[in-house]
Amino acid sequence: MFAFPDPSAESLTGEPPGVWAEVLPHLEETAGTYWLTVARPDGRPHTRPVLVVWVDGRPCFASGQESAKSRLMAASPEVSLAFGTGRMDVVVEGAVERVRDPERLVRVAEAYAARHGWAPVAGDGELTGPEGAPTAGPPPYGVFCVAPSTVFAFPSGELPHGPTRWRFDVWP
Repeated sequence: MFAFPDPSAESLTGEPPGVWAEVLPHLEETAGTYWLTVARPDGRPHTRPVLVVWVDGRPCFASGQESAKSRLMAASPEVSLAFGTGRMDVVVEGAVERVRDPERLVRVAEAYAARHGWAPVAGDGELTGPEGAPTAGPPPYGVFCVAPSTVFAFPSGELPHGPTRWRFDVWP
């Protein structure tokens, strides 16, 4: 497991900001639709749904290696992920990193099976089978994790904090 620094929290209103250590477990439990946005070479946004699992405190997703999103991320790793948890709407901004570490790939595969019922197999720097991964395209699948630079949370239900921006100055 990777340790990560506590980000700085800033309230976007006059309400108290959220505490990252209290918000992160709630984000890790979210199994809804996430929307990935990456820039095309001409700067236009390319937005697609992705199936996300949180591993080592980071949102991770699989993508077919020949998919448009994989090609675009190889050219420009800066992305945003937007999703709702039922209690808040969240935007994660940062750079994707390709996961090749065998132990981490196993943790991602296990998280997919536990969270979404899709059971890919960790292989040589990628995930394989079963065919028909939701939102990922055909196998083999590259695994990408977002190293956040900024996370925004906008409460949509009762929470002890208001809209918050967290900034991650350093991420391992």
